[in-house]
Formats: sequence, structure tokens, C-alpha cells
Amino acid sequence: MIIRSVNEIDYPLKKEIRALEKRCTQADNVTSLTDLDDSLNVHKEMNHTFLCYEDKRLIAFCHLFIPTDAEAELSARTDPEFRRKGYFSALLKRTLEEVKHFHIPDILLVGQPGVFAASLLDHLGASYDFSEYVMSLDRAAYHPPKTDLQLEVKQQTLRELERLIEISVSSFGDNRKEARKLIEMALLAPHREGYMAVFKNQIIGICYARFDENEAFLFGLGIDSAFQGKGLGKTFLVHLLDRLFSRAVHTVKLDVDSRNRAALNIYQDAGFAPIDTVNYYRMHVKETEAIIYDRERKD
Repeated sequence: MIIRSVNEIDYPLKKEIRALEKRCTQADNVTSLTDLDDSLNVHKEMNHTFLCYEDKRLIAFCHLFIPTDAEAELSARTDPEFRRKGYFSALLKRTLEEVKHFHIPDILLVGQPGVFAASLLDHLGASYDFSEYVMSLDRAAYHPPKTDLQLEVKQQTLRELERLIEISVSSFGDNRKEARKLIEMALLAPHREGYMAVFKNQIIGICYARFDENEAFLFGLGIDSAFQGKGLGKTFLVHLLDRLFSRAVHTVKLDVDSRNRAALNIYQDAGFAPIDTVNYYRMHVKETEAIIYDRERKD
């Protein structure tokens, strides 16, 4: 067994990972692939992908998404032929070491329902935290709902950074330091654009899009708390969709917390439909590491 740790994924490695994922998704009867984009990770020098090889063949990997210092999201796959043989545990230990080095206290284990056995979650000390729906809307099925509010959508620039930070703090409860990092990374990363909603000459909303061929993925849509409850979020979304579908975009996707009924209603009114569910299981890094080493000593 050989384990590699990397902080960049080139095209040949991405092909290896996708080939492994194809074998896993077919065996597990799931559809989602790991988002391998690292442009929003807060620590550029941090290894985010951990790869396990047998006879030069990739048989397992772990991948981290680290948008804040508070927690890292962990996606993992093991080839069906090599499961229950300790490969995931070996990768996880290496992953925990890296996360600890950067003083990140929690990991969210990410997977579709049924991917992680209850026994594995118990083994890791992981507890269910929340779920997200992956929602999708095709241009052919888009029929914009009527809205009478006069709102303008403009592309963000760093000139508006301080106001964008204020909206992020107000709408998501972010602290200013993390909000600044995320906004700067989103604006400077390739294949991404930031948008702002302007209402009565005031910036009141933010949203970002990541582009991959003919798809756009929306994230970070928020309205200043002082302007919430007035229909501006729905209007902002409709104008965004009009803008995206007027380009070469065929499909728009987004994630939404299953507990956020207000956001769900807005997206469904615009025509979005759920295509997948993703569960998040929380692990406290020090506790999980202690559990793993304690079990190893007993074995």
C-alpha cells in the first residue's frame, strides 16, 4: 500500500479519480461525483487529497474541501474490491494528521444516503448533522415567475469588497475575516463570477457562480438581513437565471440545506427540482483520532 498526499490535482490524476468513482457509483447505486475544485480552500499549501495505491492502481481516496478554519468537508471512495481491508482507515489517519496540523477542529463526512454504513459511522464517532438537496434547472424547463420589483444584477468587483463582506456577515452570520477570504477567492478564482443585487441604488444581495462547460453552479446567495422578507431574494434569483440562460449555460445547479424551507420554496418556485440528497456527519478531529487509535490498540 502506497499513500500519496497532494494539494493540486492535474488532469491525469483527475482521470484516475473519476475512473475509481465510476466503479464505486455503479456498485453503490449512487450518482454524485466528488467536487475536486480547490479554489475556495482557505489554506492553499494544505494537502487536500489523499490517495491509496496497490500495484500502481488507485483503490481509494479522501478529498477535503476547506472553505473555513472551523471545519473541513471530507468525501471518500474505496474500490468495492478493496473494502473492509483497512484502506479507508489508513487514509483517514493521514487526513486527520493534516487537518490537525492546520488546527481545524471538525470534519464533516459527506455522502449520499446509504453510502456510509451505520457501523462505520459509529466506528468513527460520527453523528448526523444535516442534509442538503442538490437541485437542478434546465434552460428548456425554465419559465420565470413574475416579479414586479425593480432590481438590477451587476457583476462584483473588488471595489465593492467592504459592502459585500457586510452582506455576507448579515445574511450568513460569517465573521468578517472568513467572509473576506471567501469573497476574494471567489472573485479571483478561474471559471467563477460574483454577482450583486442592487435595489434603489444600494447593494443588498450577493451570489456566486462556478462554470463547468454548459453548467453553472450557484452558491453563496444571500440578502442583507435588513432587506429580507420583501421578495428580493426571489427577484434576485430570477434575474440571475435570466442572465445565465441568456449565455451558453444549459443547466443551473445549487445546494440547499434541507432545513431552510424559505430557500427551498424560492428555488422550487423558480423551477428547480431536487435530483440528489447529500448527508453530512460531524466528527470532532481529536475524538475520532483517539477512537481509531484506541481500537487499533485493542485489535
